[in-house]
Amino acid sequence: MTGLPVTGPAGTPPAGTSGAGPLSGYRVVDLTVNMTGPLATMMLADQGADVVKVEAPQGDVIRRLGSGRAGTTAYFANLNRTKRSIVVDVRQPDGRDLVRRLAEGADVFIENFRPGVMERLGLGAEELCASHPALVYVSITGYGRTGPLSATPVYDHVVQAVSGIAARQADRSGVPALVRHGIVDKATGLSVAQAVTAALLARARTGTGSRVEVSMLDVALNFLWPDGMMNHTCLDPVTELPPIANTFRLTETADGFVALITVTDDQWQGLMRASGRADLLEDPQFKTSADRLRNGGKGMRMIATVLAGMPTAEVVARLTEYDVPCAAVTGLDDVRTHPQVIASGSLEETIDPYLGRVVQPRPAPRFGGIPEAPRRPAPGLGEHTDEILGELGLTPDQVLDLRRRGVVGGGAATFDREDPAG
Repeated sequence: MTGLPVTGPAGTPPAGTSGAGPLSGYRVVDLTVNMTGPLATMMLADQGADVVKVEAPQGDVIRRLGSGRAGTTAYFANLNRTKRSIVVDVRQPDGRDLVRRLAEGADVFIENFRPGVMERLGLGAEELCASHPALVYVSITGYGRTGPLSATPVYDHVVQAVSGIAARQADRSGVPALVRHGIVDKATGLSVAQAVTAALLARARTGTGSRVEVSMLDVALNFLWPDGMMNHTCLDPVTELPPIANTFRLTETADGFVALITVTDDQWQGLMRASGRADLLEDPQFKTSADRLRNGGKGMRMIATVLAGMPTAEVVARLTEYDVPCAAVTGLDDVRTHPQVIASGSLEETIDPYLGRVVQPRPAPRFGGIPEAPRRPAPGLGEHTDEILGELGLTPDQVLDLRRRGVVGGGAATFDREDPAG
């Protein structure tokens, strides 16, 4: 690399790391954008890993997608807290060399571009792992590396269609629908985060890293299958009952909606008594759980007629008295003030330097006996470029030269021509 030292990382502890969290001491180089990869790497950062987010000069596209201000959005902030951002133009040879240098000092390298993109840049797994055998190299794709769709652009919406999720969401008239948030993206992020920690555990035993590949299609199918495909699992003849999916419907009240479900005999009996239809307890159509799966739609329509005349609060109170699982539907504006959400400490309010006051979920896993890693707001574009380059051993003059040549901290679009997965 022109004008840069040829030695590896400086070896000093990463700035911004606290020594807290179960992943403290691990470094992740994150070349992902959109939601799949950024969610995975944010989970790792929440657990103490030093996540270096390598961004193109124009930044992750979701910095500009959705509601926000001051050059960032809530969408970006919700997926990138506690990371550090460095801007590198990998179209330039010196930019690619910087990314290689970052990978040499990392434990994990994650990317989510179409198959072949990283290889064309000289940043593929074969090249990086050859010089760093302990590296865990993670690739997120839409459909994997083979097949008729492998080279096509992929987002959550289209994977929901291909995987059967949209068909599973069909209403009573049979019209399919999409789940109205990035369910595949998020399930993929969760799968990637788990796979990373599994690969690091294996490396602790063997001393060797691994290549991890996760496709959104594989994740979507795994996510849908246990209950969503229960009637499409057995290829030989079996006794077929209506799918569990039929139970995922809301029940209208006089002033709103409630979700309720009965699985056990006691819960079904409680629902009958709470709704004043104890007479149905002797109806042979509803005696067993199999009977209720077969005929439950008819029974629930009878119950719905009763509950539709009651206020929501009364419905919830009656069902709760009989230990029937239920909840009123909470409006989006009311989620953060729900008594259970407050009591659980599930959300926390912080100050974002760009967005002002924000409310976000705290990390779901809570580790007893391990100090919690502090959380920081999502970084500004290239906020930590100089800091990270300093850790690589570059002098201020060398950093300035890179900036002048547009290798870091600016330049034309880098990744826009290659659609990432999710």
